[in-house]
Order: sequence, then structure tokens, then C-alpha cells
Amino acid sequence: MNPTKVFQEALKEIPEDVKKEVDWSFAIADKIEKILNERNLTHKEWASRIGKTEAEVSRWVSGTHNFTLRTLSKISIALGEDLIKVE
Repeated sequence: MNPTKVFQEALKEIPEDVKKEVDWSFAIADKIEKILNERNLTHKEWASRIGKTEAEVSRWVSGTHNFTLRTLSKISIALGEDLIKVE
């Protein structure tokens, strides 16, 4: 079996809810990174402004952080922009 086929088979085994969680995590991370770039802020500068470590901000934008609603609320307030919208 070639590596591509093995990978495709492995993807089929991942539950849909996990796929959705990963998609959302990366979308949120991308949005945070986009906002920081638009404001010409480095992770270090923004972390300093909000009283967090650069490592914590880097985890947020890695796409692998498991955000809580509380954390998303705090980040949204600090950025002055909603990261998620529920309609």
C-alpha cells in the first residue's frame, strides 16, 4: 500500500466530530494570526499587551490549542473583534 493510500485510509477512521473540531481550531488560529498581521503585531508584542506569554500566544496560533469559550471570549475582547459568531 502506498503512503497516500495509507493516509487516506487513516483519515476515514477519524470521527466527523474530531474533523470538525480540528477545522474550527485551525480556522480560529488563522483568524487570530490574520488580525495580528493586519495590526502589525508580533506574538511577543501582543502577548505583552494582554499579559500573556509569547509561548501561550504561539500555542493559540498553532491551530492545535483546545480553546475554551472563556479563552475565546478573552481573546475576542483583547482583539476588539469576535473570533466566532453564532447565528
